[in-house]
Amino acid sequence: MKTIAIEEHFTTQGYQDHLRSRSAYPRIETVTDENGVKTERLARNARSSRPLTPRLAGKLLDLGPARFAEMDRAGIDMQVVMLAGPGVEDLLDTPSANAQAHDINDELAAACKKYPDRLAGFATLSYGDPEGAARELQRSVTQLGLKATKINSHYEGEYLDEKKYWPLFEAAENLGVPIYIHPKEPPKGMRDLLGYPVLGGAMWGFQADVSLHALRLMCGGVFEQFPKLKIILGHLGEGIPFWLWRIDNIWSRSARKYPKRPPGEYFRENFYVTTSGMFGVEAFDCVYRVLGADRILYAVDYPYEIIDEGAKFMDAVNIPDADKAKIRHLNAEKLLSL
Repeated sequence: MKTIAIEEHFTTQGYQDHLRSRSAYPRIETVTDENGVKTERLARNARSSRPLTPRLAGKLLDLGPARFAEMDRAGIDMQVVMLAGPGVEDLLDTPSANAQAHDINDELAAACKKYPDRLAGFATLSYGDPEGAARELQRSVTQLGLKATKINSHYEGEYLDEKKYWPLFEAAENLGVPIYIHPKEPPKGMRDLLGYPVLGGAMWGFQADVSLHALRLMCGGVFEQFPKLKIILGHLGEGIPFWLWRIDNIWSRSARKYPKRPPGEYFRENFYVTTSGMFGVEAFDCVYRVLGADRILYAVDYPYEIIDEGAKFMDAVNIPDADKAKIRHLNAEKLLSL
């Protein structure tokens, strides 16, 4: 059965070189251990860094045969790729961030045109500049042929329900392309509550941040203003499907209705979820019962998750073949016009 994976990551040599040239965060820095061995680390800030090994860098940089060989081994026909973090918005320098986004999108579009049966792409945007991001999204879709865009949740602690960011939603709705909200480290106030560094990332902070972001969009009137806007969440919906009955139940008992409609209606009409990095059959069964097959898309989170584990998970899911076909490729083809 044909398979399209839609939250897969890449980077460019130009962007990596730019991160190496920076003294401010985010940056790629060289560290020397007690034995004098030098290694590179990707530092998002003073608290958060991770090794950037040659193996990981090579996987992110490759948009050709080596990546395709891994895809073939896992039965993946196409990847829809997005820029690996840190996003250009974190540069906090609008001209530089816009220039980096422009170059990254050009390079990605060239790879997609070279391998149209294997690659499609999400546009990179400097969304700290909402008007500039809307223009770049327009260019990326209409001129470059990219299929959607990915944002990395909040911008310096500001969530995109704030109206100054709405030009981006207007552009996405007019273009008919979805926005993928990808996690990043939560803002400082939430980090302080989490207390332990390990909780700030993929263990809990990422999904706490993105689920809050999604609910803020609902409560902030975004979908009243842009009723055809489509949002994609990874990790089987960042926990929202599990809580959706309670969310709607509390809304129904509220004297002041924020949002105007039950959140579950927005979630079922305006949101899609992917399987990225969530290969638990029990969690999938919950999401499948809440949303059905029409709102779930296959993803791995390559190369941060093991591509073979994603394949084994999808094979193990016990649902009708017609629904598997929707999740594996039909939903992505329809939503992203592939």
